[in-house]
Amino acid sequence: MKNRLKDLRQLHRWSQADLARELGVSRQAVNGFESGKFDPSLEMAFKIADLFNVAIEDVFIYEARNSMQTLVERVKNFFGFDFGFERFTEKAINAIAFAQNEAARLQSLQVEPEHLLAGLLADPATTSAQLLRANGATVEVITDEHSFESREHLKFSPQGKFVLELALQIVRLQGKRTIGTEHLLWALIRLSETDKTTLNELFQQYTVDLKALSSQLIETV
Repeated sequence: MKNRLKDLRQLHRWSQADLARELGVSRQAVNGFESGKFDPSLEMAFKIADLFNVAIEDVFIYEARNSMQTLVERVKNFFGFDFGFERFTEKAINAIAFAQNEAARLQSLQVEPEHLLAGLLADPATTSAQLLRANGATVEVITDEHSFESREHLKFSPQGKFVLELALQIVRLQGKRTIGTEHLLWALIRLSETDKTTLNELFQQYTVDLKALSSQLIETV
């Protein structure tokens, strides 16, 4: 994985040993991260980004990347979902389709994170729905035989776009080829940690234990 870790470290005038102390790892680990010999865990990647106060993709995606608008256009073309070698799983596509239909049903002008959360709860067979219910989610989402068919093509709000982009970056960091419902759920949790408004209130409404959910999700993504 190409990254800018060395550049950021040198910008702060830190040695590898200095950075290792900040991260609580060995100097050899930092050297391995910088050289690309091995990749940090997802949790460590977020810790590094937080330490330098930059977006995670500004550390570990050191290449030209699609603009957010390009991402949204691809999402709107449901049956393409082409991000290069990464693909949404069928379950993730269904969750996003449900979110768009749900936003339209509620007469929302855009697809918001709360609609994506409803999409993740809609299919009880998905990993995300099982984790949500195992950690307190009690609200039942109304579904019908057409719930997962792509009928609406509403635009995603800035927060909705962020969730999709973050899910993509998680998969790329892991070197995986598919974006599943668990990655969308992880991205929603990350958003709720930084934005204490609607989404956080929605998790509370669903009576979800976010701390326990986050802990279990780490073992899944």
